[in-house]
Amino acid sequence: MHRGTMNTLNAAAILVVLAVHDRGRRVAAELRDRGERGSGVVETIIIVAGFAGLAFAVYVAVSGKVNGWINKIPGASGP
Repeated sequence: MHRGTMNTLNAAAILVVLAVHDRGRRVAAELRDRGERGSGVVETIIIVAGFAGLAFAVYVAVSGKVNGWINKIPGASGP
């Protein structure tokens, strides 16, 4: 796998993280607009944080795997 593929996978992982973050912001804004307070807001924050953590874990796993594949390619360490 070459750097272009790695960059594509990194970009895809970053887009997933940004999408999760954006969705969390929109959910929080909707809750504020409805005027609900209390456990519903706390539960939403916990869920959004969990999805963000999951997206980050997927990013780290994919990035590490791709780097491992690249390191196995003879001559892949330099330009």
